[in-house]
Parts: sequence; structure tokens; C-alpha cells
Amino acid sequence: MAEVAKEKWAEAVAHLIENGWLTPSRLAVADRYARAYAEYEALHPLAAAEGPVKLGPNKGEVFSFTWSAVEKLNERIAKLEAKLKIDPQEDAPAKPPEKPPTAADAYLD
Repeated sequence: MAEVAKEKWAEAVAHLIENGWLTPSRLAVADRYARAYAEYEALHPLAAAEGPVKLGPNKGEVFSFTWSAVEKLNERIAKLEAKLKIDPQEDAPAKPPEKPPTAADAYLD
């Protein structure tokens, strides 16, 4: 888990340095982001395997606290990514490519 946290922290700090956003408060956010991401990576396989509902001690169905923790970590990671201005979809094109002009454009404008 520590290796994942170190890797994510290095990625976040490199992102901050690259964009000129490195400040002490953003370093603290990067630390929280790396820790949350590492915890998410550790818990997600367990939560996915057992699902949101599991068999309780009295043979009844109970809600999985691991599932809940993963959901909350996912929300926290999204908020921390927003603070660090890390957008997982930043590689997607912002707008569709321009179409070549046609004869009808003169009438539409």
C-alpha cells in the first residue's frame, strides 16, 4: 500500500510542479490524495468480491462497511483531484473538430 501511495504522491507533486501550482497547502492535499488512493486500491478488490450486501452473523443480510468505505473514498478522491486540478478526462477533446466550410454556411450565418 505504501508503494501505491508513494507513486501517486510523486505523480501529484509532478503535476503541481509542471503547472506551477506547488504550495504547502497543495502538498498537504497531495498527501491526503495519495493516502486515500492507496487505501482505495487496497479495499476495492475486497468490496467488489463481497458486494454491497453480505451475510451477517445471524444469517441475515447486512450492509458491507467495506463497500461503504470504498464509496466514500471514491468521493473523497474526486474532491481531492478537483483541488489538485487533476482531471481524469483531461485527455478527451474539449470540442469536436471544425468541419470544413460549405456553401450553405453563407445562408446560415
